[in-house]
Formats: sequence, C-alpha cells, structure tokens
Amino acid sequence: MKSILLAAMNGVLILFTVLVHKIIFRILGLGYDNLVIYWGLFVLIFFIFDVILNFFFLKDKGIFNKVLK
Repeated sequence: MKSILLAAMNGVLILFTVLVHKIIFRILGLGYDNLVIYWGLFVLIFFIFDVILNFFFLKDKGIFNKVLK
C-alpha cells in the first residue's frame, strides 16, 4: 500500500515540478532554444523534490539515518 501511495505522490510531484519549472522559466525569462538548460533544470527541480519526498517516506526505515551519519 505504501508503494502505491509513493507512486501516486510521484505523479503529483511531476505535475508540481512542471508548474515550478514554468514559473522559474517565466520569471528568469529564459528561452526555449537551449534544450540542455530546459531539461536540465527540470531534472534538477524534480530530483530535489523527489529527495525531499523520499526522505519523508523512508524516514521510519532508518535508511537516511545511516547515510547522514
């Protein structure tokens, strides 16, 4: 059940990443001509959000406690 919830949260996380990515591109006025920056920024934003999400989901497993020590 927890894996289904995590998969659903990742789907919502992708939609939230699209929203944040569009806002950042509009504020900074970046063009769509450089695809490396466009997709690189998207992957970076998703990676940061995914690490935060997984930190909360895996906190009780003790995985991050071993990594952080």
